[in-house]
Amino acid sequence: MFASLVVYAAVVEIIKKQNAPFGGFQPLPSDVFSTLRYALLGVVVVEFFVIRLLNRLMLSGKVPLRSSAMTIPFAPEVQRLVSAAVVTYALCESVAIYGLVLFLIQGNTSDFYFFLALSFACFGIHFPKYSTWEEWIAERERERARRPQPAAAPAAAPVREAPA
Repeated sequence: MFASLVVYAAVVEIIKKQNAPFGGFQPLPSDVFSTLRYALLGVVVVEFFVIRLLNRLMLSGKVPLRSSAMTIPFAPEVQRLVSAAVVTYALCESVAIYGLVLFLIQGNTSDFYFFLALSFACFGIHFPKYSTWEEWIAERERERARRPQPAAAPAAAPVREAPA
């Protein structure tokens, strides 16, 4: 996912150089563009908190896991971790995409790089750490050990053969 952010930066620089001076593909009036920029900043702020909320929901088991025929069968805990990580990555990356859209509309590289920096900050804050995953898995195992185990069916008495 980090690589895609570098690709976006390369695309911005290539477009800027090939279309110098680049003023955007469809420039908007400055007041409309400012409103769009602030609206996207608001979306970024909301996403920042939504990422944490979605992670908690997905990892708590309140959101059911859905799988398809293409899904590799992992333990449910691993599927939850992977799903939460993918959602986190996608939301963090979307912040850079907002900056790319602003750049393509108006041609201002500072908008793109500002949103790119916010995207890196989101990745830095919300990036799942391996130690956090280990703790989460260990907690699930402790919860599973605390649950009462269903009583095992009594063993069947050995069958004796009748004397012949």
